[in-house]
Amino acid sequence: MRRALVAAIVGSGLVGLAATRCSVYTDSLLTSGPAGVDGGAGIGWWSGPGDQGCFSARYPTAASRPGPQKAAALPPIYVALRSMRFGGQELDGGSSQTAWKDIGYDLDSKCTSSDTCLGDPTNPSISCKPTGQQVPYDGNYCRDNTFGRLEVTASTIPELGGKYGLNDDAFNCALCVGDYNFVIKISDYNGTAEDDHVRIDFYPSPGLDTPLPWDCASGEWKNHPCITPDLALNVQDSVVPSGTAGPDLGDSTLFDDAGYVHEGYIVITLPPSTQFAFPGKRPGVATAFPVVLDQGIVTGKITHAQDGTWAIEDGTISGRSPVADMVEGLRLIGLCETDPNYALINNFLTQNLDVLADGNDDPNRSCDALSLAVAFTAGQQTAGKLVHVDPLVECQGPDTDGGTDGGADAGDGG
Repeated sequence: MRRALVAAIVGSGLVGLAATRCSVYTDSLLTSGPAGVDGGAGIGWWSGPGDQGCFSARYPTAASRPGPQKAAALPPIYVALRSMRFGGQELDGGSSQTAWKDIGYDLDSKCTSSDTCLGDPTNPSISCKPTGQQVPYDGNYCRDNTFGRLEVTASTIPELGGKYGLNDDAFNCALCVGDYNFVIKISDYNGTAEDDHVRIDFYPSPGLDTPLPWDCASGEWKNHPCITPDLALNVQDSVVPSGTAGPDLGDSTLFDDAGYVHEGYIVITLPPSTQFAFPGKRPGVATAFPVVLDQGIVTGKITHAQDGTWAIEDGTISGRSPVADMVEGLRLIGLCETDPNYALINNFLTQNLDVLADGNDDPNRSCDALSLAVAFTAGQQTAGKLVHVDPLVECQGPDTDGGTDGGADAGDGG
């Protein structure tokens, strides 16, 4: 996920305790349907009563897997990301300081000073020992998304936001014009609202051979069409051991072969230490940040339009990012000791850890990971050829090679 996620850590030293009202759980809280209480990514049929008797954005588990289904499987479905929200943008595209509160799940089953779950500010409910002087607080309905909260501030810091394009608009423009992406293959899916077994493969994409020419800096890209389903996104070759290129890709090394669909929502469990890295380093493009997730979960509503295309709406990616991987991520994108912001970023990162990477809850153990959540949508897409992508090098910095690294239009496709 991009540098905005990491750099957001810079401005989040003001970690206060927000506790204004309590939403005690009752069945009436689910009357608004799948979108859930007050809407927002991460609320669905899996949500319900939680810590302190309050409504919780609990995450789905294998216990909700439906029984065996009779419908036959469809051919593989390919989609790619259309939009992502990291915490500073509302659904309507407007900027916000609090959008992060409505993205993600309650990962630790604790409601830590959430606006919607009033607790004792002097003795907040925690799942691990804070690493800083103040306790990181949850979003609405006990959501754990400290990374999203920190991202909001980073996008307003000129030294980071201006240099790296750290805002939701810049990143979504990169997806729109085809600078980079993730291709997702859904296999063994029966096409209905209930399926007890589906396979999901993820493929990092360095984008189109020739990205669309819209200008991301001025915002005028919003007046033009984005990539269409027929345009073939290139795929990073290292994740396809068989070497089978699109349009029907071979299996990826990043996959879940035990996913399921319930009430129209696909549920994906990511393997341990899953790395999400968008391969792209072109000049002027929002820099991607390699995020490593443990206990990762993905949900999204699968839809089928009248024109026959498939899409995923109301998507959520969430998990725990270990501090060691976060620090390495800083170095991989060039934020190192020589950068005047490095010490500040590293300090805020290590002072705002809020969960345990192994998924346990133990208030006597020091937190060693940061909770993270991203909202997304995806639309049908064509998978293209396999291309080489050079691995990131610690402390190399962005665009030091003229911007060819990771771009499909480079001479070696890397």
